[in-house]
Amino acid sequence: MQVLVTGATGFIGRHVVRALVDAGHAARCLVRPTSDRSGLAEAGVTFAVGDVGAPDTLGPAVEGVDAVIHLASLLKAPWKRAFHTVNVEGTRNLAAACAAQAEPPLHLVVSSLAAGGPAPGGRPRVERDGAAPASIYGRVKRDAEQAAVGFADRVPTTIVRPPMVFGEGDTSVLKIYRSALRGLHVVPTLRTSRVSLVHAADLAQALVAALRTGERVTPGAPAGQGVYYVAADETPTYGELGRWIGESLGRARVRVVRLPRGVTFAAAAMSEAVGRLKDTPRVLNLDKYREATAGDWTCDAGKARAQLGFAPAPLTDRLAQTALWYRAQGWLPA
Repeated sequence: MQVLVTGATGFIGRHVVRALVDAGHAARCLVRPTSDRSGLAEAGVTFAVGDVGAPDTLGPAVEGVDAVIHLASLLKAPWKRAFHTVNVEGTRNLAAACAAQAEPPLHLVVSSLAAGGPAPGGRPRVERDGAAPASIYGRVKRDAEQAAVGFADRVPTTIVRPPMVFGEGDTSVLKIYRSALRGLHVVPTLRTSRVSLVHAADLAQALVAALRTGERVTPGAPAGQGVYYVAADETPTYGELGRWIGESLGRARVRVVRLPRGVTFAAAAMSEAVGRLKDTPRVLNLDKYREATAGDWTCDAGKARAQLGFAPAPLTDRLAQTALWYRAQGWLPA
C-alpha cells in the first residue's frame, strides 16, 4: 500500500514509518519545509510538503495513496486557539482532502484515550462505552474524531485511541526515567490510580494491521464501531510504574512520594502561567491536572487483539528496552 503519514517526524510517527517500511508498504511523509527529516530519508520514504492547516497543500499529498495515518496534533498548549485549529480543523481538512479523491483512501485517525475519558466504574474502558472526556485535550481529540466521522459516508474511517505512549525517542516519559534513576517518583495525587500504556512500536504494529483488517466507522453505527483501544495488558498504579521504571534502570529502590491535590494544582497553575507568559507549551498545565485527578486511565485492548492480531510485548520488557535506548543515546547516564 502507498500510505501518507502526517506527524511522521514526531516520536510516534518515526515508529509508524519504520513499521510501514518493514511491512513492505510505501510511506509518504507530510512535512513542513522546516521539518527535521533526519533518519526518514534513509528509510526509503518520500515526502510531500504541506500542512494540515493549509487545505490547498493536502490534495497533492493525498493524491494516489491507499491510506492516510493521521498523527499530526498539538499536545501541550490547550489555552491557545491553535490547539483547536490544528487538532480539529486539521483533521477535518485532511478528511475533506481524502473525500475529494476519485477513490478516497482509508483515513486512520490516531486519537487518544483522553477522547474516551477515564475508566468508568472501576473497570478498563472499552470501545462501546460512551465518550466522557475529562479535559480540554480530551474534548478536542473527541471533536477531531467527530470531524473525521463526518466524512465516513465517503471516506473509509478508523479511529485508534492509545493511552500514554512511550518508547525510543520519547521525551515526556523520559522525565519519569530521570526521576526514578535518582530514586524518586512523584505521584500527583494521594489517590491510587491505575494507568494503561503502550510502547510506540506496539502501537505502530496495530496501526499497520488496522490498514487491512480494521473495522470502519459507518454513519449511525453503534458506539465503538470502527474504534480501537490499543494498550499493553498490564495496568500498574502510577506509583508501581515509577518502581518498574526504576527496576528497568537497575535501581533497587524508588521512593514514591504522593502529593495532595492542592500542591499539584498550584504547580500546574504556576507552570501554565509561565507557559502563557512565554508563549511556550508546557507539559504540566491545568489541563493535565484535570486528567491526573480524574481517576483511573485504563483501557481494554481485547477488540484489537481479536480483530487486528494485536499482541504487545510485556510492559516490563518494553520499559527495559526503552531504558537501554536512552542510555545508548546519552539521554540517561550509563
